[in-house]
Amino acid sequence: MQRLPEFLISHFSFLIKKLLTPHSSFLTCTESSRRLFLLGCLSLPAWLSAAGIREKFPSYRFVLRQFDIDPSYIDDPDFVRFVTRYEPKYRRFYENSLKRGKAYIPMLKSLFAKGGLSPLFMYMSMTESGFKPDAVSSKKAAGLWQFMSATARRFSLRVDGKTDERYDPRKSTRAAMRYIQTLYRMFGKWYLVMMAYNCGEGRLGRAIRKAGTDDFAVLMDDRKRFLPEETRNYLRKIVLLAMMGEKIRTSPKPVERKIRRAILPDTEVAVNFYGHISLEEVARLLRMNPGRLARLNPLVARAGVRDDLGLVQLFIPRDRLAYYQAFYRPPLLRDIFREKGYSRLIAHVVRKGEDLRTIARRYRVTPLDLIIANALKSTDVQPGKVLMIPVTEAYFERHRRI
Repeated sequence: MQRLPEFLISHFSFLIKKLLTPHSSFLTCTESSRRLFLLGCLSLPAWLSAAGIREKFPSYRFVLRQFDIDPSYIDDPDFVRFVTRYEPKYRRFYENSLKRGKAYIPMLKSLFAKGGLSPLFMYMSMTESGFKPDAVSSKKAAGLWQFMSATARRFSLRVDGKTDERYDPRKSTRAAMRYIQTLYRMFGKWYLVMMAYNCGEGRLGRAIRKAGTDDFAVLMDDRKRFLPEETRNYLRKIVLLAMMGEKIRTSPKPVERKIRRAILPDTEVAVNFYGHISLEEVARLLRMNPGRLARLNPLVARAGVRDDLGLVQLFIPRDRLAYYQAFYRPPLLRDIFREKGYSRLIAHVVRKGEDLRTIARRYRVTPLDLIIANALKSTDVQPGKVLMIPVTEAYFERHRRI
């Protein structure tokens, strides 16, 4: 354990010696010394708690710096009280969340890495939803990232009577990343991003103006209350969960290794299915329980496998991957050519605002035709990408003359 601060050591030593002197008592000390002694006694439990937190979570500096928070925040009395009070509760929450989220954690970390975000942002999603992809709040926020409908549409998620992409783990995570990056461009610090994600850009802006600073410790002060209590505790919960996660991830202690094995066995993997197929058909193909498959794919279980795009990505248990590889046969380009009379391929450069649906309508083909012809692994197409379009001989001759 770390040593007590030097000024407390010196004053405690002085007062103890004085109290041990014959005919001396606490009352004979100077007023300032008595006050300092009492202050030290009152703050000693908090200091010891902070020292215990530092010792219990040795990666705290790494975690705090990932969120642009000064590592000295580990000694903040409000944070110390929060950890002391809620650590057992959030330890259980952490373990239960990881059991639910083990299918999504590799995907989250992969997308974060590609987008230049710290992998610790997965604890934002854990805090938001407990890694329940079908979570719905009392305010109708939904999915892993608890998007409200308006915010989801703002970041290109489809939310309508047919489809709610807030429940799609991959698409909602991409949307959350765009939102997080937008907030970072606005505020310039990661902890401000998390605050704004919780209470809104406008509310955070007003808090910063009222406080006269965007300093983390000032905005988090429980007495000044520049931010709502929900937001202050939201930040503390993310930090605590991240410290727990880093400890369990890296600890050599047998008890932590046991938790890792229990919570994080081999993860599920994402595979593609083409054309229309039901979850029941997939479950039969993979020789697995349909309910287990539905729990891994709540969006598909809720809305059914859509065939308007022709491609759906499903999470399956790793122990079912061999069945997928052995028994699933995706459509082949030659089969589509033979069935639909295609005989030519023409090139199309994707323009801004186009997607697979609009391109398919233009050439009177289906999105699945484009996916198979271009061996696409995702339905996302970026401007500038060259797509090969299968067309009939008649279509080719007619448009070649135009």
